[in-house]
Amino acid sequence: MVLSLSDLNLEQRNPMKTHRLISLAAIACLAAGSAFASPTYMPVGAQANVALATITGGGWTQCYASAFDTSIGNSGEAVLAVCSGDYLMMAGRQTGSTNFLALAAAMRSDTIINTGQTSITHMANGAEWWYSPNWSWGFTQAGDTVLNNECDIGNSPLSMCLHTISNVGGFRINNITGLNQSTAYEKVFFVADAGNNVPEPGSLALVGLALGGLGLARRRASR
Repeated sequence: MVLSLSDLNLEQRNPMKTHRLISLAAIACLAAGSAFASPTYMPVGAQANVALATITGGGWTQCYASAFDTSIGNSGEAVLAVCSGDYLMMAGRQTGSTNFLALAAAMRSDTIINTGQTSITHMANGAEWWYSPNWSWGFTQAGDTVLNNECDIGNSPLSMCLHTISNVGGFRINNITGLNQSTAYEKVFFVADAGNNVPEPGSLALVGLALGGLGLARRRASR
């Protein structure tokens, strides 16, 4: 909301109207400072059978999607170049479906901690994650044992694994494996921002000015 000088000059003639205008300005400033919030849907651990509407309605934005036969690059750069939010979600589904068979999400930086060309994983937001250039990238549910032979070939009923090798696609969604050349399944990534519910300094200054004006208007109105 923007107040003009003519609006503010009303204070000399109609202090109560100015009181109302300044009140509205203060509310507008506070609302503007709180416009960006964390996602309302934040899955903890690996999840199965999640509707697309739950994800997008929960504050996530799709940033990448391709069939499993498409390589994401030696270091997942095809994904990372376009998915730059604070949080990153990896998800897998049948191509075109509105329901995801598996997904997990964490801080973007936690999903790309280099675990080396090993079966080592690390816990991030309740799921086991691994990532290594020229090897693989994926997640499984907490406590599962990963057998990472370029991709996880272990018994991981709730998991995903994508190759990070040129010209090789993804490998598995849950117990559906050998998807390197598949167009029937696709990998989808979403991003979300951590949000900031604290007004910026400029907004705080405007609120302070507005509140100060309220006090002045009240004093003059009471005379």
